[in-house]
Amino acid sequence: MATRIILLQDAVHFPSFGGGNKANRLLMEALAAHGFDCWSLCRPAGAGSVLAHQFGREGLAARGIAVPQTEDGTQRYRHQGVQVEVINFTGADTQSLIAARLRAIDADWILVSDDRDGRLLNPALSVAADRTIALVHTHTHLPFGPAATAPDAARRDRLKRVRALVAVSRYSQDYIRQHGGLTSSLLYFPVFGQGLFPQRRPPADGTVMMINPCAVKGLSIFLALADRFPDTPFAAVPTWGADQAVLEQLSARPHIRILEPADAVGTVLAQARILLAPSLIPETFGYVAVDAMLRGIPVLTGNQGGQGEAGLGAATALPVRPLDADGSVSEQDIGPWQAALHPLLNDPAHYAEQSLRAWQAAMAFLPRTDVSHFIRFLSMLERPDV
Repeated sequence: MATRIILLQDAVHFPSFGGGNKANRLLMEALAAHGFDCWSLCRPAGAGSVLAHQFGREGLAARGIAVPQTEDGTQRYRHQGVQVEVINFTGADTQSLIAARLRAIDADWILVSDDRDGRLLNPALSVAADRTIALVHTHTHLPFGPAATAPDAARRDRLKRVRALVAVSRYSQDYIRQHGGLTSSLLYFPVFGQGLFPQRRPPADGTVMMINPCAVKGLSIFLALADRFPDTPFAAVPTWGADQAVLEQLSARPHIRILEPADAVGTVLAQARILLAPSLIPETFGYVAVDAMLRGIPVLTGNQGGQGEAGLGAATALPVRPLDADGSVSEQDIGPWQAALHPLLNDPAHYAEQSLRAWQAAMAFLPRTDVSHFIRFLSMLERPDV
């Protein structure tokens, strides 16, 4: 019988435009392709998003995925070998419902991702603490440390009961150890696929692109650079962080193209010449930087958290002023960003050098993201002495 794995995440399974839930989805698909019996218990998409049309039955139907009606209202479908159940996690009986599904499915491993308030981890621990693995993609959802939105000593203690804790970067590993006193295993998720990434030169008429433009991701830096380079084509790909106000700011600048996100990020990156990733928050690992560099696209990234690590020593890490304590956006120093962008736009030799450097670094990193590392990790956990 195939090893059965359940993913529990308070996020949409598919389509997935956020780094964490995209990483989880692609991990489950890769495991399914290797013969694992994979399940995903996830939440429905929120209403009112600028991407609302991408989600729900209609959005899935547009992708050729049929979601049959069920008597209890639960959406169930199968995609890329993964059995998906969409559950409302906001009900008073949510934890009982999750525990019941975990018992019924009876998985060998339960992966709990970025648990916000215990509603996912608590039922997993009650059913099978020795088979529960906590995945950390976002520090704001942890119950400890300066990034935590809701510090909680009791929740931190419950994390000690999991079989293992997984971090996605060295920065995150250090954060978990320093602020939580917990040991984690570093695993790079199979986010980028194993397709061919031949060395190529991005299009000369490509854009200066930002994916997920919003305040916390550094929209102010993107807009300021667009204002300083009015004759250069820019492009923005709104995803989970954008709202109507963001769209209006982008639309007010005629040289900024607004592009629809795609399930395969390479589709939008094909229109990019340079990628901006100026996040103002200390992310654990910026997957999009590696995605871009695999395609020979130079990246200018912020210097917070694990962003520099995701740049693999080949992206240009630039200073950003982090969000203020109240969550407001500080005025940014655009000078270093302007100085870094200018030669990429105007010096072909410099651009070619940075493009090649980015591609070589990403190609050297790619084998570390193979799903075989995660499979060996699970095999190690099966040993009674671990």
